[in-house]
Amino acid sequence: MPPINLKDARILLTNDDGYSAQGLKLLKEIAEQFSDDVWVVAPEVEKSGASHALTFKGEMRLKKHDEKLFSLDGSPSDCVAIGLDKVLTDRRPDLILSGINSGCNVGEDVTYSGTIAAAMEGLIRRVPSIAISQNYESGKKNEILWDASQTYLPGILKKIAEEGWDGNVFISINFPHCAAKEVKDIQITTQGNRDTDDLVIYEKERNIFRFGLRRRLEESVSKIPPAANDPVEGFMTDVKAVADRHISITPLHLDLTHVGSLKSLKKGIKQ
Repeated sequence: MPPINLKDARILLTNDDGYSAQGLKLLKEIAEQFSDDVWVVAPEVEKSGASHALTFKGEMRLKKHDEKLFSLDGSPSDCVAIGLDKVLTDRRPDLILSGINSGCNVGEDVTYSGTIAAAMEGLIRRVPSIAISQNYESGKKNEILWDASQTYLPGILKKIAEEGWDGNVFISINFPHCAAKEVKDIQITTQGNRDTDDLVIYEKERNIFRFGLRRRLEESVSKIPPAANDPVEGFMTDVKAVADRHISITPLHLDLTHVGSLKSLKKGIKQ
């Protein structure tokens, strides 16, 4: 991916918390420090956990709230697709920024996250894309400290844009829950694993269920053996980095193939 001149860039913003979310407003303020061509196409309501869903059944309504501000009653991936093909019809964006999510997206989160999926959809459509998330204290989703994101994100975006990155990769940035002055440093990280099952399932009535997340509810859950990702020598995982007050920057890609299993499976199946 070649370097991006942010001053002349058209930037598309989206998220999974909804078009009126505080994190998106902050991201818009930061993006507008670089460019005067910043657009928003974001979900009408919160779509956390939507992952890479696309709406094939039913219809989606696009609402225009301002010259460059739109909401869509669809998923974050829907917003990227509609934004590229139906809103920015005169010129595709040079960069897609997804976030700033309320809560980190590390470890197994990347498979659930609508924030991550929006950046993934951007990559599929060959637009450089970055997902941005802000951790918060467990159980205090409504008391998020945005200080680290607000302080460090402008400089990080500037450096990443100047350097460019692999065209088969999208970037995931996670900020720790702490004041900006308490951030230790910036770490380039690998995708890690949580040490507990984060999902909480409630049965409100017989056969009526609701999901929750331990980090939002401060509820304990049983530990389960994680599906361990292979560590990379010399690099911290995103889970550890954010927990230890580092800013985590993780390059992610779409290839889910486990190369180490190819030969053993081929040998076993063909016996």
